[in-house]
Amino acid sequence: MNEQPQIAVSELDRYRLVRQQIEHEDNLISQRLSWLLGSQSFLFTAYAISLNGPTQIRLKPYENTVSLLIVLLPLVAILSSLLIWLAVLAGMWTMHKLRHGFRAENLTGIPNVQSTGGALLIGQFAPMFLPALFIVIWFLLMVRS
Repeated sequence: MNEQPQIAVSELDRYRLVRQQIEHEDNLISQRLSWLLGSQSFLFTAYAISLNGPTQIRLKPYENTVSLLIVLLPLVAILSSLLIWLAVLAGMWTMHKLRHGFRAENLTGIPNVQSTGGALLIGQFAPMFLPALFIVIWFLLMVRS
């Protein structure tokens, strides 16, 4: 009925397409980590100012607002870390599927579509664990205050 026409793609062209998709996902992960670091530095600064601000902000009518900020800033930081972490994990999962969906064993003279083994594992430490680190730190700050 509505069959899609098959496009003949050479193995080398397929390699290039998969490689481009992996590079795109890798760039997205880098952008997401930049969002994480930017948002966390902003929230840490706001939190420190809320705790160490002038004594006038601890008086009425600002007292309740400052108390609320001290509670809300860690919550916002944890939620933003969690959301960015999920987006990073989605990108890593997509790259995993692309890597394993394309096998270049038959092709000689071309590199893997992405690093493998220890280099891949070590390269994934920061995107994998940095959001979790921020979540733990914010949770500890929230519990302490």
